[in-house]
Amino acid sequence: MSFKKLVILKHPLVDDYITRIRDRRTSYFDFRLYVDKLSFMLAYETARELSLKSRKIKTPLCDFNGCEVTENIVLVPILRAGLGLLNGFNRVFPYAIVSHIGIYRNEENLKPIKYYFKFPRLRLKRNTIVYILDPMLATGGSAECTVSELKKIGVKKIIIASLVCAPEGVTEIGRKHKDVKVYTCALDKKLNKSGYIVPGLGDAGDRLFGT
Repeated sequence: MSFKKLVILKHPLVDDYITRIRDRRTSYFDFRLYVDKLSFMLAYETARELSLKSRKIKTPLCDFNGCEVTENIVLVPILRAGLGLLNGFNRVFPYAIVSHIGIYRNEENLKPIKYYFKFPRLRLKRNTIVYILDPMLATGGSAECTVSELKKIGVKKIIIASLVCAPEGVTEIGRKHKDVKVYTCALDKKLNKSGYIVPGLGDAGDRLFGT
């Protein structure tokens, strides 16, 4: 199966950390610790999508022609599990603005239900890159809903960052939003009948917040 807009991180530490958070014996504390490490690595890789422009500065010794990022950066964690990725992204993008969207899944039909969305007032949305933080891209419903909300307000450049994806979720995003790229640490086998990723992580929100 080929996904043109999917980027899977390839690194020994990514494989090690993913295995640790998959393990059902991993403690709540260690789960959060390794999710934080993975989020930092994800953020670093997704930064490849940024554009640069030249910037002239003066070093202590001479003039220098350097570079700076051109886009406004907005992080959009999908509540609540998306908050687990926020710290790593904030460390890589300390000047980013943080938006929030609240979505929960109807457990009967697996459809997303939006209950909250707050986006910053930016005059130049065309010069903005938005990173959607969604630890588990399962059916793709929550991420797709978020992308749609962002496009309604004029955002053009959108990246999804996820720890683990199911083929069904990546396919859903690719089918409805061919311009959106997905970065992930692992592409898993499938969804089960309850809409959970297999082998997956279990419920990422519960394991992050100890509920």
